[in-house]
Amino acid sequence: MRVLRSALLEKYSGLIHGFVHDPGGPDLSKISSVHGLEGILTVNQIHGNSVFFADCAAEEELAEADSIVTRRRGVGVGIVTADCVPVLLCFPDSGCVCAVHAGWRGTFLRVVKSCLAAVCEKYSLRAQDAVAAIGPAIGRCCYEVRDDVASQFVSRFGRGDWIFEKGDGKFLLDLVEFNRMELCDAGVSEIETMDMCTCCRDLPSYRRDGSGTDKMISFVGISP
Repeated sequence: MRVLRSALLEKYSGLIHGFVHDPGGPDLSKISSVHGLEGILTVNQIHGNSVFFADCAAEEELAEADSIVTRRRGVGVGIVTADCVPVLLCFPDSGCVCAVHAGWRGTFLRVVKSCLAAVCEKYSLRAQDAVAAIGPAIGRCCYEVRDDVASQFVSRFGRGDWIFEKGDGKFLLDLVEFNRMELCDAGVSEIETMDMCTCCRDLPSYRRDGSGTDKMISFVGISP
C-alpha cells in the first residue's frame, strides 16, 4: 500500500489524510485501521457537482454525489480516482473535512466551488478559512481532449493557462490548474498542488491502462 501525503495538510494537528494506491483496489477497512479511523465514507460518484453531508450514522448509505463532507471525529471521507482530480478540503477551526472528485465533467460543472458554497452555507463557514490539497491526477502533459470537450470549456470560461491547442482538433486540458484557480477564486488561500501526473507516474491511470486499472482513494478525517 503506497500512501502519499500533503505537506500542507500534515501541518494541522489531528488531521488524518492520504492519497492511497492499494494494488487490487482500496481496502477501506485496512486503510481506516492503519490510520486510526473508525471508517472511511465514500459516495457513488456520478461526474456531477452534488454534495453529500455525512454527519449522521443513519446517512451512511452510498449516496450519489461527487463531494462528501463530514464533521464527525474519527470518520474519514474519501473519493476514488484513476486520473480525475482529487481535492481534499479542511476547515481546521471547525473540524469540517471534504473530499471532492473532479473529472472533466465535474470540473466543467465547478464541483469544487459547489462543495465550498454548500459547506459554507450549511455550517456558516468562510472559504478563506479552508485549506486545500490537490492530489495526484492526470497532468496537462498527458490529458489530451478533442474539440468537443475543449470548446465547451472555452465557450463557458474563455481561454486561460489551463488549455493548450496542439492542432488537428486536439487540445491539452489542465484540470489540476483549473481546479486550483477555482479554489483561489472562491477565496481559499492555502492550497497545495502535488503535481504528480498519474499517467506519467506508476499510479492508477484510466487514460494509460484502460478500464481495468487500479483505483486510488483520497481521504481526509479528524482524529477521534
